[in-house]
Amino acid sequence: MEKVENMESIKIKPETKKKLTEIAGMLEKKTGKRVSYDDVINYLIEKRFKDRKTAEKLFGIAKGVNLYEELLNGRKEDENSS
Repeated sequence: MEKVENMESIKIKPETKKKLTEIAGMLEKKTGKRVSYDDVINYLIEKRFKDRKTAEKLFGIAKGVNLYEELLNGRKEDENSS
């Protein structure tokens, strides 16, 4: 773990903390190492951007159109209609 010099506090709902704890457990099982909430949040951020970059590579042929956002909007519309 890297040394953290300036730590900030953030407020989260108990349900959010529970979800972060579940993800931490999943990551600890996967890596065999103890992880912090900071590690979990960074994992989720990296995963989000990795997924976006992958989608942009797959759908990048239409220049000037944010197809990733279109994909997400389409999924939301599908969920709402079902």
